[in-house]
Amino acid sequence: MRVGQRAGVGIAVIALGMNGQNAHGQTTIELPADDRALSTDFEEVYRVGSFDGDLWETFGEITGLSFDAAGNLFILDRQASQVTVVDARGTFVRTVGQAGEGPGEFRMPTAFTAMPDGSLVIADLGHRSYQLFDADGAFERMVSMGPGDMIRLGEIASHPSGTAIVSGGGSMATSMRSGPGGIPVISDTRPIDVVSLTGDVADVETLAEAWHPPRGDRPQRLEGGGVRIQMSMAGPRTFEPRLLVGVLPDGGVAYADSSAYEINIVRSDGGRSRVLTRNHQPREVTARIQEAEKHRRLADLEEGQGLRMGILTNDGSGGARPISQEAMRELMRGQIDQLQFYPELPVLLRLATSWSGKIWAQRRGDEPTDQGAIDIMTPEGQYVGTLPIGSLQMPAAFGPNGLTAWIERDAFDVPTIVVRRLPGVLN
Repeated sequence: MRVGQRAGVGIAVIALGMNGQNAHGQTTIELPADDRALSTDFEEVYRVGSFDGDLWETFGEITGLSFDAAGNLFILDRQASQVTVVDARGTFVRTVGQAGEGPGEFRMPTAFTAMPDGSLVIADLGHRSYQLFDADGAFERMVSMGPGDMIRLGEIASHPSGTAIVSGGGSMATSMRSGPGGIPVISDTRPIDVVSLTGDVADVETLAEAWHPPRGDRPQRLEGGGVRIQMSMAGPRTFEPRLLVGVLPDGGVAYADSSAYEINIVRSDGGRSRVLTRNHQPREVTARIQEAEKHRRLADLEEGQGLRMGILTNDGSGGARPISQEAMRELMRGQIDQLQFYPELPVLLRLATSWSGKIWAQRRGDEPTDQGAIDIMTPEGQYVGTLPIGSLQMPAAFGPNGLTAWIERDAFDVPTIVVRRLPGVLN
């Protein structure tokens, strides 16, 4: 059984050595236990984004960054419903898309990626399609996400083939069904898919089936502010392990799916070749941690941060009226009070891969929501070193020739994008 797949803390890690074989016959590589600190003296290439800058760089809600092979950076601003493109020197090139109902316009852009040739893929849940734009920013066509009640949609990244994307990390399943009917069936695994975009309908091939933490089938009721919501099933528990995925240059992936420090390496043909581990253990989610997390979320709620929702209710005459923000806050207070917790704090917070295939894995810090040190390794199991806690945040995007982008925010929460160049050993 994979470490972290069952409740309870203190599950022993079996030290298998550099070439141990686990129960599935794949190689387990145990990386060195002691951190080797790396320098963070990276060359800054440019910055874009400012409260009083040009109109194009006054960003609202940046929800994704992506590079193409020429070093152009693509910036998805969900608030503006558009993608801004700058070149490898940070010079404005163009904007792509806008809010709207027609082709090339976005209803609900949830994820995106630039392809190596500079073309663009937008996952638009509102249109239930992938919208494709060419390297000049012109709209090409829509590719349907396919029939059925359920849509699996996670973070997406370009596939090395240039004609497909990889969908996986942070994955969600959403039902497009309305009206009466049975509860949609949710998979008990978390697939990592290669999605071909050559036809009119996305052709999905599952590359790997990641583990899905078991959840109860109990319904969940939220009540407050005169509103009652009945959910058909329980959602993710607080601190439940997320699916973390990075695409490798050969079309394979690196992923983590449990609370243990285990990074699975999958080849482009779907075969699992090895597991990379380090001697860091999950921690118990104690009563103190649970109460602190509830207090933190309540504080965020009162400050106007955290999850934002809008709900319409029947006004009794066949129409609909929006629920007041105070009623919404009361509803969310009730949701926080009912939080369910996973029994362990997963070791890893984030995982990403560079263009050359280096794996960046960020550990959890001392407190449950703190960002910790970042380990860098190769898919073959070579430990490169660790960026110490507080020295650098996890990059938001990796590009060619060591280009790497971060999102920084000032005291007024205004975002700035900083692009640096990594030294060869980290690229």
